[in-house]
Amino acid sequence: MKTRSLLLTGWLLFCLMFAFSQDAMSKKHDFIYKSINGHDIMATIYLPDSDKKVPVFIYYHGGGFIFGNRHQGLHSELIDKLLANKIAVVSADYRLAPETKLKEILKDVSDMVKWIKIKGEGRFNIDTGKIAVGGASAGGYLAFTTGFNPQHSPDAIVAISAPTGFSTAGIKAGDLSLLKNIKKDSIVSYGDYTTRMDLWRYLGKNGLALYELFGFDPVKEPYKLKPYTLIDNVKTGYPPTLIVHAKKDWLVKLEDVDAFYKFLQNKKIESELYLVENGHDSNLIDRHPEAIDKIITFLNKQFNKKKK
Repeated sequence: MKTRSLLLTGWLLFCLMFAFSQDAMSKKHDFIYKSINGHDIMATIYLPDSDKKVPVFIYYHGGGFIFGNRHQGLHSELIDKLLANKIAVVSADYRLAPETKLKEILKDVSDMVKWIKIKGEGRFNIDTGKIAVGGASAGGYLAFTTGFNPQHSPDAIVAISAPTGFSTAGIKAGDLSLLKNIKKDSIVSYGDYTTRMDLWRYLGKNGLALYELFGFDPVKEPYKLKPYTLIDNVKTGYPPTLIVHAKKDWLVKLEDVDAFYKFLQNKKIESELYLVENGHDSNLIDRHPEAIDKIITFLNKQFNKKKK
């Protein structure tokens, strides 16, 4: 009898564990939002428990446009707090340089927003009338660019540790013959943090990073940078924007970020600059978790404006 009772208890525990795992799995879904030449570009959506349709926050990871992926680029505490505030989270991959140039990468991040607007509500329990986009480091720059086209722009943008331009001052292009040492796959959209970071360092050390990102030498042809320069593409109607940055960011100068913030203010674009002491990307969140609360407050403010 005791053995039978133990077996029954074990079976019930197994059923509960299985039910729990199924429920947890149902709140996280991988999906394809775009295919290029047979290569699927993926995103992962995290859904909060809610009977109502929820706003959605699309996030692009950092990694110098060369490394990173949707699973490692988004801070877990940020996901948890967004879900606790009934905001769905989409963490999206995008094609990476040097295999893909920035012109095509910008199409990916814009297409992610379009996919959510067109197909999101049919696939998931989300309100496609309330979409925000964010990212950190290179992903923050990509988030900025989703506001270039008013027809497809999100309702709000959050940029963490984001570069606000591509300066060629003091940069000397490297020896292009070194590029023959780099093996390029046709398309990469999920970059591991070891080999891809090594590639990023190699290109940076040899003065080849910008050339490989753009597909041209921005030092010799700076006029070609215009499609990628924020101040040349931010127009009236640009989405409300929150910039989160560290005073002692070791990669992106505060004065550049402050200049862009002042530019937004002068253009009468709703914008906020939230400063912390130090950190970059996820490290900024680790050191200053209060930045998450600022992001949530900003998003809720923007989403509440659009109450039906």
